[in-house]
Amino acid sequence: MEGPIGISMILMGIYLFWEPSYGRAPEPTGKVAPRKSGMTSDVGAAVMASVKPNFVPGRGLRIYRAFGVVGALLGLLVGTEFAIPLLDSMDLFTSGSLNPEAVKISCIALGLFFGYTLPKVAENYIVVGGPPIAIVLGYEYLVYERGIDLQEVLSEVPIISELSHPSLSSLLLVSSTFLTLAFRMYLRQVVPIFMSGLLSGGLIGNGGQIVHSTSLPESPVEVEVVFSSVLALSSIALQIYSKFYRRERRTKKERAQAREKRMSRGKKAGDVIILKCPSCSEEAPHQVINRKEGAGGFEVLVNCRGINQFDEVCNFHHTVIEVNS
Repeated sequence: MEGPIGISMILMGIYLFWEPSYGRAPEPTGKVAPRKSGMTSDVGAAVMASVKPNFVPGRGLRIYRAFGVVGALLGLLVGTEFAIPLLDSMDLFTSGSLNPEAVKISCIALGLFFGYTLPKVAENYIVVGGPPIAIVLGYEYLVYERGIDLQEVLSEVPIISELSHPSLSSLLLVSSTFLTLAFRMYLRQVVPIFMSGLLSGGLIGNGGQIVHSTSLPESPVEVEVVFSSVLALSSIALQIYSKFYRRERRTKKERAQAREKRMSRGKKAGDVIILKCPSCSEEAPHQVINRKEGAGGFEVLVNCRGINQFDEVCNFHHTVIEVNS
């Protein structure tokens, strides 16, 4: 029995070690995916939009699917070992009001549903409740472990004529609230990575230990920690690199190729092209002012029409070289 359990843990850990969607190009926003026309597709889309709850995750990350499979297996176990014998003892099957197979399928469906939504619910709790809880626990740690009371420290700050101590305390409270909101933006991106990485390292490390020793760990001392930690850090580092660096580098490369492709076509005065402005350093629309042939190709004078955060037009003029395809 220990061998199949260890092998299953290793396979699940390998499955969670890497998330392929982090290496793909980001999906375009503001565009509706093409769909088939017709009454059947419209009715199907309306039914799915009505039936699917809002808290069901839209993206199919591997951690959600893995928990869904585990939940389905647990549902099958609960249905086979507990639900069916309990209903059978109540003579509900003999009366014909229930079918054992229907009960088993219902348990599998419920296990799949709860298993699939559990990581997303846990992720929301960590993202929303993590920062304020960390601030409260940090304050308690300073008070009881270090003997540092921030309120006493704050009372020793020299009073500013325009800012009293209660106002300063309120300002710190608002600042901490703002920090929690700022942390949430980053936590929503990294929490799934840390969850899958830690689970992957723990499953592979302890699954290998179970296969090697042919016995389940009987105490916390027998739990594999070092090898699991190395695997978890490797998984987290690889996924963070792929999500935040590799994808950004690929996006910049695709934009550069698209810009070169656009510039390889002849443009005339009044046309609008997308270029990177050397003044505002943004990929912004440029209006072609003049185009003339030079020694290295056609020289195109463009005017940047990009808008900055103050709703001001850049209006920077610069020259680019149009190459012939």
